[in-house]
Amino acid sequence: MRTLKQSGFTLIEMIVALGVFSFVITIAIGALLMLVSASRQLQGEQAVMTNLSFALDSMTREIRTGTYYYCDSQSSASGSSNIFNPNNNVDTLLGDSYQDCANGNQSSYQYHGIAFKEGGDSITGANDHILYYFDRGTGSIYRRVGGGPPQSIVASGIYIKNAEFTVTGSKKLSFGGASSQDQPAVTIFIEAAESNSPTAKSYYLETTITQRTLDI
Repeated sequence: MRTLKQSGFTLIEMIVALGVFSFVITIAIGALLMLVSASRQLQGEQAVMTNLSFALDSMTREIRTGTYYYCDSQSSASGSSNIFNPNNNVDTLLGDSYQDCANGNQSSYQYHGIAFKEGGDSITGANDHILYYFDRGTGSIYRRVGGGPPQSIVASGIYIKNAEFTVTGSKKLSFGGASSQDQPAVTIFIEAAESNSPTAKSYYLETTITQRTLDI
């Protein structure tokens, strides 16, 4: 009786095939995990930059049409309120004040911001200001209208490491003097991260705003 010869894989061939398969799967899974991690990181970066851009756009629209820019830094807990009660460089004719801060914030101060009069009166009252300020203690940027409560303009998951408001040319041309020759300009610099962590990646955004109305 004639028998049929059966062929198959040897044990060594099976071990080699499993090894190659495991190697390929390991590389594929590693690449997939890297893609997932990169996607998560990009989503986080996009969330931070989108939120910062929105905050800057909000500040830019109001600051551009404002007048009587008053930039200041305060170290006390009530410092953010004091910016609304400036007593330097008072315009005796209109009863308001102005103040540059060409060097931005003093790093030891907790509060730093800019107050200004609204271009119209749709938001504030006759004597109220709009204030944007950075609170180093909470790591956020706030907006405050008149004596109302401050409102954070950044998302809760974003931590502001530093914010600088640099103001030049706040003195009106009609006041006279060399320092009044420049059109008022405000430069805002923000350093932010996704969380309050020393190792968190920093994201930077900067813009310069020039007063839209004539400084006369």
